[in-house]
Amino acid sequence: MRSYPVDEDALLAAMTDIPFYPPYLPDAMHMHNCMEIGLCLAGEGMLHLGREQTFAFSPGALVLVPQGVPHNQMHAGVPLTHWRYIALNEDYLLRRMPRRYQSELAPLLGGAARGGIFLPGGGEGGAQALFSLMFSLREGGILRSAQQEELCALLLLTLIVRQAESTPAVAPCEPEAPASRVPLGPALAYVREHFREDVKIGDMARSCSMSESYFRRLFTKSMGLAPLEYVNRYRVQRSMLLLRITGDPVQNIAARVGFSSIAAFNRNFRRCAGMSPVAWRRMQTGTNPKPDSRHPEQ
Repeated sequence: MRSYPVDEDALLAAMTDIPFYPPYLPDAMHMHNCMEIGLCLAGEGMLHLGREQTFAFSPGALVLVPQGVPHNQMHAGVPLTHWRYIALNEDYLLRRMPRRYQSELAPLLGGAARGGIFLPGGGEGGAQALFSLMFSLREGGILRSAQQEELCALLLLTLIVRQAESTPAVAPCEPEAPASRVPLGPALAYVREHFREDVKIGDMARSCSMSESYFRRLFTKSMGLAPLEYVNRYRVQRSMLLLRITGDPVQNIAARVGFSSIAAFNRNFRRCAGMSPVAWRRMQTGTNPKPDSRHPEQ
């Protein structure tokens, strides 16, 4: 369970903007305490919706995941995959909305749609356009009250339902692992286990029973970046998790993920995220968190 902070008297729980940078960490199957609507802005990959449905996503794809429905995303975008999310308090929607609204949203609140809705990218659907407009209006300070955001959210849900009814069903697909990456599996596992240490290319190569020179060429061709660049991006990705869920000082986080100096951490973080760790944390949390050791590293 990954929970959003919920106000019992509000429909809109959160609006988040999250870029995912390779190397991508495996996303465990999870569920939320809210209805989550996501729009892919960049990148591609596979979306597992429920226990049996898998869809290939690309820019413009929109997914609605009801509260309690398990799902995950396996990213494959280069140089990044970028999603925006709107979380809605589904309990508020069910219990507090006037009946005239509930009747309009009946196809969403019951029946087959309870397993989720996936709308593919590539089109110019009204739901995707309104989703993006909501972020622009909020960023521009035009949506100034919870009531205004609520009206937009209700219209968004209505458009998603109508669009799903009029769009040909997308056949689920089965994800396929790129064959070229299979021989590198031991090296990727080695990085996951030893990224906090001084990782050597020779050790990565030996884990795959390859010479260092051959491993370096194969890795760069298959992954699109050099082995040590992969290691540093993996460390940055791990640091993003810690920056988001803990209040630990940035220098401590840099050490925990394997960077030998704060300068190296800042340099690599900027290369991946386009901003400093402090600025990225502020953007994600909307505040400057205080140190908190209650959250274990995952």
